Amino acid sequence: MINQAVILAGGKGKRLFPLTKNLPKPMAPVNGIPFLSYLIQDLKKVGFKKILILIGYKSDVIQKYFNKTFYKNLKISFFFSPVKSDTGRRVIDAYKFLDNEFMLLYGDNYWRPNRTKMYNKFKNFNASITTTVFNNKNGTAEYGKSNNIYLSGKSRVIKYDKTRKQKKLNGVDIGFFIVKKDFLKIFFKNNINYSFENHILDKAIKLKKLYAHRTDKQYYSITNIKMLKKFEKIVKKKNLKYLRNDRIL
Repeated sequence: MINQAVILAGGKGKRLFPLTKNLPKPMAPVNGIPFLSYLIQDLKKVGFKKILILIGYKSDVIQKYFNKTFYKNLKISFFFSPVKSDTGRRVIDAYKFLDNEFMLLYGDNYWRPNRTKMYNKFKNFNASITTTVFNNKNGTAEYGKSNNIYLSGKSRVIKYDKTRKQKKLNGVDIGFFIVKKDFLKIFFKNNINYSFENHILDKAIKLKKLYAHRTDKQYYSITNIKMLKKFEKIVKKKNLKYLRNDRIL
């Protein structure tokens, strides 16, 4: 079973400006609580023991907050990369701190994972990477009815299209990847500023090693101010409480 979750939290979050002028995007406040706190609490609830946060932009804000925060039975650590580093570069640079198999997630998407079910699928597929794909049957994804993934009937990812223009696309990639650490060795040959989406996932698709955990369970994003406000309403509606008694300041 996987015990480590790795969170991408180093980007500038330009679409959340001016809120992110002094804050990294994952620390955007949701009803007074940093968005990242909701992610970490959920990861703890579903059984993760270790969390590695890949920091960059305004990294001191994340470190100061969580260095003052103690979660019982949960180890939180950090790895810094320059702000210019893309998502894939951040993961590769942190290689020696990664477990042999780990979950990787974006720091701006909220969705509660089923750790056991997802890991079982990862092993059954014999995948190098699995991603979580929202089926988007009702057009409730971040960009409405627009999808960016084309899956085969057996859940192998055939195409990942960030332009969302192809007609056969049948789902939305929301992250929550399970990654086999050894697969990243392919990218050791040079110091390219790799994108996880454009380079690493593309390579896994070409090698027929990228599969999907499909879900109808709604996810939420804080990509821009409008979506952040929407998530605030969801938090209140679903009564997603941050357990302050699990935190010692």
